[in-house]
Amino acid sequence: MRNTAAFNEGREGDVAGLVREVQGRVGALADLLHGLSEQVAEGTDATGAVVARVSGAGHLLGLTVDPRAMRDLDHLAMSAAILGAIAAARSEVGERLGKAMADFTAGSGEEPPPGDPLAPYVQALLRAE
Repeated sequence: MRNTAAFNEGREGDVAGLVREVQGRVGALADLLHGLSEQVAEGTDATGAVVARVSGAGHLLGLTVDPRAMRDLDHLAMSAAILGAIAAARSEVGERLGKAMADFTAGSGEEPPPGDPLAPYVQALLRAE
């Protein structure tokens, strides 16, 4: 990320190298997100009667309902149990995404500069009129 560091510090760098570095990071991020989207997460409601399976993109893949819950819960309680299980599964997906993004950004070894990194270049361009 040599060219990115030069750009962030306001120094001139190899623009083609910067583009290659950015494309590499974007490709790595796309691969990471694709891998996460293919995972499956499970969540259960508070009673443990309903288990929901969702994709890494949060799409519902399936529900398993304990037969006793079908007998013991009315339609409102069943609906709440199903929604709770789906929310728990989607929360798991969110936690995985958060951890993956933290690992992804930690691997760069760089902190983004405060403010707009393009501001000095835009100002220079405006002054060059």
